[in-house]
Amino acid sequence: MLQFGSDSKIATLPSGIRIAYRIFPGKSKVPLFCVHGLTGNLKNFEPLAQGLSKKGITVIVYDLRGRGNSDKPKEEYSARVHAQDLKELSSILGYSKISILSHSLGAWITLRFAEKFSSFLEKAVLIDGGGELSIKRKISNLLMIQGSLARLGRRIPSKEIYLQEAKKSPLLSAWNTNIQNFLLYELEPIGTLSASLMPGDTFYGPAICSIPPFVIDSELKNMGGAMRPSGIVARLFKDPKKFIKTIQENKVMPYSTLRCPVLVIRALKPNFKPGDELLPSTAIEKMKEKIQNLKVYELTDKNHYECVLLEDKERDQEIFKFLRS
Repeated sequence: MLQFGSDSKIATLPSGIRIAYRIFPGKSKVPLFCVHGLTGNLKNFEPLAQGLSKKGITVIVYDLRGRGNSDKPKEEYSARVHAQDLKELSSILGYSKISILSHSLGAWITLRFAEKFSSFLEKAVLIDGGGELSIKRKISNLLMIQGSLARLGRRIPSKEIYLQEAKKSPLLSAWNTNIQNFLLYELEPIGTLSASLMPGDTFYGPAICSIPPFVIDSELKNMGGAMRPSGIVARLFKDPKKFIKTIQENKVMPYSTLRCPVLVIRALKPNFKPGDELLPSTAIEKMKEKIQNLKVYELTDKNHYECVLLEDKERDQEIFKFLRS
């Protein structure tokens, strides 16, 4: 069932997976593909896409498999799987070269894309993600995102209650229509009314967040994590060799494969407490050491979620200048 507020198109990849996407046309020959985070969707980037499109840049936003209106197969989910999906989607749409703007998990996907398809990558914008982190820091980050995972699989009495709860989140210092659209898009009605009785952009009765918990658990598993901290311990004892191998694979990021200009946007505002930012200074220093053509832009007044959900003209201008340079 298509989610609330859907206006996306569907592309069927060679793998058979159907991916939902939307194109914001521009005059640029190389398009910008926007890759959202762990529990995001294509609505995350629509305001930015609209602005860049007006300035002549072709922007494509899409739902990762497992989210929004894209297929949600009960298979493995990982950054490498998403990177392959992105390559196939860009080819289907007729592009042989692309730029990527990504947030959080999307930054990992960008790195895996560069690892396998570096010649296809023109420029990369990594927003608050893709850093090399210690195990202690990874666990700290996992604890930080627990609040955003609580909505998965939950039956919500109505979309109004869903929005009311979101407005109370300590992770958001402001509220706007873009955030509302992003949240409503991930809702799927499960009421008894027929779709034909739900006029326009309104649905009634209970709903559920359309991201299956198994999708997120698989994503985190392939990064050495789990939906809950106890799951990390369970995986360690269940298969120590496999767990250690996963940790080692994600310990060092493939920065050397980024042979294109890279812009890293870092959110410095604490999420819950000072020092819990997703990209600590140590991670930025490693990026500076290993990525040749790197520029870092810092958002001092926004946290990990606000850096994409809240408006910021200076951030958008920085992205535009980078893409046009």
